[in-house]
Amino acid sequence: MENIQNRINCLRKELARHNNLYYDKNSPEISDSEYDSLVKELERLELENPLFASLNSPTQKVSGVASLSFERVKHSLPMLSLDNTYSQEETAKWYERVEKRLKNENIEFTIEPKIDGVSASLTYLNGALIIGATRGDGEIGEDITENIKAIQSIPHKLKINNPPAFFELRGEVYMNKTDFEKLNEDIIKADGQKFANPRNAASGSLRQKDAHITAERKLSFFAHSFGKIEGKQFQKQSEFLQFCKECGFVLQNDFKICYSLKEISDFMHVMSSRRDLLQYEIDGLVIKVNNLPFHNELGYTNKSPRWAIAFKFPAKQATTQLNKIRAQVGRTGIVTPSAILEPVALAGVTISHATLHNFEEIERLNVNEGDIVLIERAGDVIPKIVKVVKKEREGFFKPPHNCQSCGSEIVKESEGEVAYRCINPECPAQFRRHLIHFASRSAMDIDGFGSAVIDQLLERNKIKTLADIYNLTYNDFINLELFKEKKANNLVEAVVKSKRRPLSRLLFALGIRHIGEKSSEIIAKRFRNIEVLFNANVEEFTRIPEIGEVLALSLKKFFDNKTARRVVDALIAAGVSTTEPEAEQQHGTLFEGQLFVLTGELEHYTREQAGEIIKSFGGRVVSSVSKKTDYALAGADTGLKLEKAKKLNIKIINEQEFEELVKQ
Repeated sequence: MENIQNRINCLRKELARHNNLYYDKNSPEISDSEYDSLVKELERLELENPLFASLNSPTQKVSGVASLSFERVKHSLPMLSLDNTYSQEETAKWYERVEKRLKNENIEFTIEPKIDGVSASLTYLNGALIIGATRGDGEIGEDITENIKAIQSIPHKLKINNPPAFFELRGEVYMNKTDFEKLNEDIIKADGQKFANPRNAASGSLRQKDAHITAERKLSFFAHSFGKIEGKQFQKQSEFLQFCKECGFVLQNDFKICYSLKEISDFMHVMSSRRDLLQYEIDGLVIKVNNLPFHNELGYTNKSPRWAIAFKFPAKQATTQLNKIRAQVGRTGIVTPSAILEPVALAGVTISHATLHNFEEIERLNVNEGDIVLIERAGDVIPKIVKVVKKEREGFFKPPHNCQSCGSEIVKESEGEVAYRCINPECPAQFRRHLIHFASRSAMDIDGFGSAVIDQLLERNKIKTLADIYNLTYNDFINLELFKEKKANNLVEAVVKSKRRPLSRLLFALGIRHIGEKSSEIIAKRFRNIEVLFNANVEEFTRIPEIGEVLALSLKKFFDNKTARRVVDALIAAGVSTTEPEAEQQHGTLFEGQLFVLTGELEHYTREQAGEIIKSFGGRVVSSVSKKTDYALAGADTGLKLEKAKKLNIKIINEQEFEELVKQ
């Protein structure tokens, strides 16, 4: 019993500390989901052990307090927090409780994104904004009126005739993703400590003593509920939101009225997949009973209404320990640090690695092995370290003096560079990465020749140069792990087929510094033969409009290198093509200057084939959707690209429509 009481007391103190860090200092040490798990544990222990219950427990009151730095404001009605659910099953149980309490199966619900921002209340007297306040402890907040008035999306006067005599409106102040990134860039340039997420940035901006600074931060506001109102009545939550729009407030586009649990579940699924496409951060969805008279019937707990629930998405951020920093050597010799983490669940997967970008980023973060760090994962992006929340070792991790693969010196080639490099061109780690790049789809496109195959061949000393790829036989492949007759034959065929790739593919495959896929294509079309490239000078390279001095010097340096000459000669001897065929006759200018994005699996074409058809009509294929994109060619099993294309109103065509266009 004593152990239980000690654990309860420990949890209460820990939650009070985290509340102070989150609400007052805008510097949380743990993610929202980790905080919620502590609350859930405390709630369970208090429920099972009522002897230790307390009205002062964090489970019995709204988190946060009003800062003494601002005047205090009493809310007309308490600003309560919402109970959370983390699964469809928990949401269904809440839905069933509502139906049971109301003894009514014909209930309307509203569902909308839960903005990851800062709660605020706005008080209007006869249509004029007189007070803006934070939520504080739910009863008393901070007077931040001048800062609230600096937010452009909040009207100073309601844009309606005969406004309510008294109107206290609630909503979320937030910062959109683009403005958040720009703010952090400016903070880093000024050698400041950047914000971990847009919510912290919004909170810090609202608490500025100078309203001009708040105005510069470009905050926004979405209304979601109201406290006290005199001179106006609503029957439904949806009516209230429509009234807010008439008053001049901006509403969320992703709002839906649902009439069943299935409709709620379907919308939850849709918004979960669209989360990363929104211009602002959301951490879940808020579901409310739409009929306002039912709210009093359902009632409240000490801190939450029973007529609303927040469904929380899997967290994008989590805290964990950085166990080790590993310096990996890439194909160009650049040494890239990566973090090996204590495994932690994040956004539906277990994370054990994170990117650190470069050693300048390590210094900026002041991160070292053993530190407790906040990590973030958005969509399918590789996890990154946002900040150090607890230092376990003094200072930051320094770049290694020697390459872990070959032992050669690691240096910066010039003071202006961020990157450190291994200066040994024969470094095994560089060669391995170069082989992977050489065989990749955009380069020589050797299907099946991936990292697992390369590692086994290197281990058996079957490859020492790029040209050795073309000396490999069926017997070399059949003895590899998981290889059978068909797989070995397919790989032999893929190697032979790659010999016929055009010069543009070979140039990209050679990994010339600064020369990407597009510039390789431009250079190949201009020079046609690799022998001409070996004899060209810088001036000839810069005559190509798209090739500047940096690229020209890089090309010259590569083709003057004796090792490069030996590599290319060996490839020629192995039968690899080193010429670019004449371009096929242009079919027309149907897509002249237009940009296409390809998404999903096409039935009659590979993506490469569809891309070549588009190019033959003057168009260009790009990898990502933007406002500049003209068409999205969609096949089966499309992903987020199609969702973004719809959001940006880009013309979407299927394979049949595409064929009809090109046949005209």
